[in-house]
Amino acid sequence: MVPSPLTSFCDGCTLKICSVYGCAQDRLRDVGIREGAHVEMLKNSDELIVRIESCRIGLRRDMAADVLAVPVSP
Repeated sequence: MVPSPLTSFCDGCTLKICSVYGCAQDRLRDVGIREGAHVEMLKNSDELIVRIESCRIGLRRDMAADVLAVPVSP
């Protein structure tokens, strides 16, 4: 499956991060959004909120567009 930006996934999807790039890549990796991490999309609207382990992280849409992921099969 071809990786897509986080902004393209719907609420409730479980995703595996494939790559992180852009000017905020170090900041994103510092909070756990890194290659191989599994995240759950909690909210994808004006605000984008993901869960990584037990943490909820809000992202700006431009930062989330720099994170490529694929869905994880249940």
